[in-house]
Amino acid sequence: MILVDLHKINMTDNNKQALIVAYYLSRYDKEAYTYLGYASFSEAVKTIGKILDVKPNTVKNMRDEFDPYHDNRRIGWQRELRGSRMKVLKAFQETDQGTLAEIVSGILFDKNFKETDACVDINNIFSDKDNNAVDKLPIFNLRGPTGKKAEMLFMEYFKKTQLPVEGSLIDKRDYGCGYDFEINKGENCYFIEVKGLVAGDGGVLFTNKEWQTALKHGNNYYLVLIRNVSSLPDIKIIRNPASVLKAKKNIYTTMQVNWSVSEKNLS
Repeated sequence: MILVDLHKINMTDNNKQALIVAYYLSRYDKEAYTYLGYASFSEAVKTIGKILDVKPNTVKNMRDEFDPYHDNRRIGWQRELRGSRMKVLKAFQETDQGTLAEIVSGILFDKNFKETDACVDINNIFSDKDNNAVDKLPIFNLRGPTGKKAEMLFMEYFKKTQLPVEGSLIDKRDYGCGYDFEINKGENCYFIEVKGLVAGDGGVLFTNKEWQTALKHGNNYYLVLIRNVSSLPDIKIIRNPASVLKAKKNIYTTMQVNWSVSEKNLS
């Protein structure tokens, strides 16, 4: 009897693309399959499986594997991610929702997708070359359902405790100013960045703007770290995080969508 390690068999292009679709379904759940035009998750995996010539149950299992890294922990699925799954997680963890939706729509609905540069770029994610930049990327907990829940928990916590600083709380999340909330107390302003973790451990990611803002405001800048946001939230407040925490600068590109117009077309 010959034993075969299925994990070492080269993945087909269809399976690679199914992994990315499954990652999208895990990360955005109902929002994802609704955007794609499906009335339910079961309809989504059935149709996606047919489009990509992959078993629907395979798509479902792929989705389930990514769940512990998002806010969708389904009971009974805690397997450590295999290499191909880890590559997808690292490559797309900072890709915004609109961009990821555009990529997934291309995979599923563009008949010429396999002939595009985007398809080549996706296949490169799964490269086994030692110098593959994706393998060197760290993993961070994403903003999204987890981050939003953490922000709501902080607002409730502040209302009850007036911590970390008593004053008027102002929501600045949509202003892109390097922090989530501002607290005004007389002539003084304090700046609050909220980070949420699904579990009780894991690192957090600061954008360059957030870190530079933390450096600029020093003791007036607070990190509110909330672990276990979906079960028993544990809130930790860190004043002047840029001073007391050791952070590593990471410079890399993430999967993006852009639209190019040729010089000939412009003229």
